[in-house]
Amino acid sequence: MTEQTHDLTMPAFGADMATGTLIEWQVKEGDEVKRGDVIAVIETNKGAIELDIFEDTTIDKLLVEVDDEVKVGTPIARLRGPGPEPDIAQDVSADVAPAVSLDVVTEPENDETMPPIAEAEVKKKDVIKKDIVEPASPVPMNVTKGEFVLASPAARYQARIHDIDLASLAASKTQPITLHDLPVTGLVEQAQPAPVSRAPSKASKSTVDEKQMMRDAISDTVTLSKQSIPHYYLSHRLDVTALQAFVSRFNQDKEPQDRVLLAAPMLTAIARLLAKHTQLNGQYLNNQFVSSPSVHLAHAVNIRGSGLIMPVIRDAHQYDAPTLMQLITSQIAQARRGRLSMSQLTGATCCVSSIGERGAEQMSAIILPPQVAIVALGSPHQEALVIDGEVKVRDVIIASLAADHRVSDGHVGAKFLYQLNNLLQQPEQLWTESNYTS
Repeated sequence: MTEQTHDLTMPAFGADMATGTLIEWQVKEGDEVKRGDVIAVIETNKGAIELDIFEDTTIDKLLVEVDDEVKVGTPIARLRGPGPEPDIAQDVSADVAPAVSLDVVTEPENDETMPPIAEAEVKKKDVIKKDIVEPASPVPMNVTKGEFVLASPAARYQARIHDIDLASLAASKTQPITLHDLPVTGLVEQAQPAPVSRAPSKASKSTVDEKQMMRDAISDTVTLSKQSIPHYYLSHRLDVTALQAFVSRFNQDKEPQDRVLLAAPMLTAIARLLAKHTQLNGQYLNNQFVSSPSVHLAHAVNIRGSGLIMPVIRDAHQYDAPTLMQLITSQIAQARRGRLSMSQLTGATCCVSSIGERGAEQMSAIILPPQVAIVALGSPHQEALVIDGEVKVRDVIIASLAADHRVSDGHVGAKFLYQLNNLLQQPEQLWTESNYTS
């Protein structure tokens, strides 16, 4: 294949992201990089995010400097090589990065309830079965080819929800299409700053209300979701008595780093059911629902002082509870260090959120576009339930489901929650590998 150059542009790590600040280059001009290599660190209002490359290529030229604030869709580097091939399946799976949780927490406030964070990788025999560390390819950033149009992720997403033909816009443009090029008012402010500007000094940045920036980012995501997705809500009381007992027995002779928290088998059960309830697992893009054959499950992590993010566990339906616990622990460690990569924040097909062990008994969550469902788990607590004609005290969690009425209805959602409760009554199944095949 003939070698060519093409631009790598500032990606959108979320539908609400407008700019990012380059805080570190990890490559220099002339370096050869492989798919999955981290080449830069980008600072957003959600924290520092590692930018990993999605092709084998050579860094031909670096187009922006450290501390430059760059608009989404602006070229930041020129790459030399064959270039990535357009791939519609990849385009669907990683078009928008839902990097902010709306109202959810999975990490307990006190660290003593969490096992020590292990820096070592998850055991190869448990994890490297589907090569989940392989990053999901984003929207390919090459020239127009057929009906593929070079556009920023934010512009591509807004074009889909507003039914805008990017190909017609590209006919009169030689640069990547950004939000400013879309014929929809209100997407960007009328006053357009220069694409690249020098970021404020560290001293001046300390005066910025970072918490307010996080609230603004959440507000933008929630507004987009509520205005564009027709939600319906269901809730179901899950009896987790058997699961709690099984977890306690499993942890009895384990070292702290090998113990399993209740969240892991809960996510395991949800992921396995999502693989069968395809109307709740996928993305709504280009005015149609695209179901995913795999469950790429996002889960909420609370980063104190920095807000909430939703790292993605790829192929979550394939793993047992202990393996999933190790993956969760590893991602929390990376999130605390501020070193989650773009591939770990993109491509989710469904979300799970939790209020934590000392929170409210019930919560409702809002769907993160372009996904079509989100499961919210309340705090575990005890209730008196009538079982076989007798009143018994049971451990329960109230699970809520928010789903997209364009794709499913209450019957589908109710069946999912009912089957989730049934699966939790046989916790030993969650400690074995999934036998589900799509």
